[in-house]
Amino acid sequence: MAIRESVQRASARDETKITGTVTCKTGSSNGVVKDLSDERICFQLLFDIGARMGQEVTIRSEELGFLTGMVRWSRGDRIGIRLNLSSNTAAQISSYYKFFR
Repeated sequence: MAIRESVQRASARDETKITGTVTCKTGSSNGVVKDLSDERICFQLLFDIGARMGQEVTIRSEELGFLTGMVRWSRGDRIGIRLNLSSNTAAQISSYYKFFR
């Protein structure tokens, strides 16, 4: 059995191709949200910005608006971001599913 098949996800994720920008204290990069859940984002960076586990980041995109979160992991050109949960974040993600999906 592949490792990926054995991973238990906390919440369901949807594959997306949302373009946006991630900014942290070490830099900023355009890229693509590869998958999205109510609490997390996998973001593929166009270039390395030195984002490391535990760093605060902001995500800006036309579809999702302005979101904040924390880097949970970094692998190559992708970073996993845990979103700061709030009613505003929930509304923005709900709006994406309603109007852009």
